[in-house]
Amino acid sequence: MDYQFSRDFLGSPVATCELECEAFGDWLSQDIAQDTSQINLLLNIVEKLQNKQLIDYQHNGKEFHLLFDNDEVELVQNNNLIQEMSATDDDESQELSDLHIQSGCGLADFKTLLSAWRDFIDHSV
Repeated sequence: MDYQFSRDFLGSPVATCELECEAFGDWLSQDIAQDTSQINLLLNIVEKLQNKQLIDYQHNGKEFHLLFDNDEVELVQNNNLIQEMSATDDDESQELSDLHIQSGCGLADFKTLLSAWRDFIDHSV
């Protein structure tokens, strides 16, 4: 997963991820921001999943919901309208990705992204 971190004109951290994973950049910038306790919690969860101490995990954020299993992370935007969407279209998953309200990546990539974000916000204060 390719990503880039920067600061906006107010000095707030901003994450930009490659197109297929763009929602993760929004999640880092909006839900996580500079909350190192939340970052550390999620990194500990990833460790437990990788070490088979957990089978799965769900994390509710302000704007996004994370679904973890032992090798993947799925990110879905918290939005009641999404839940009301009909599941009749075979391309629904692609449509959700196109709207940046659903994205996924491997657990190892997620850990790398989250660790890099923590390093960025720790060293750019």
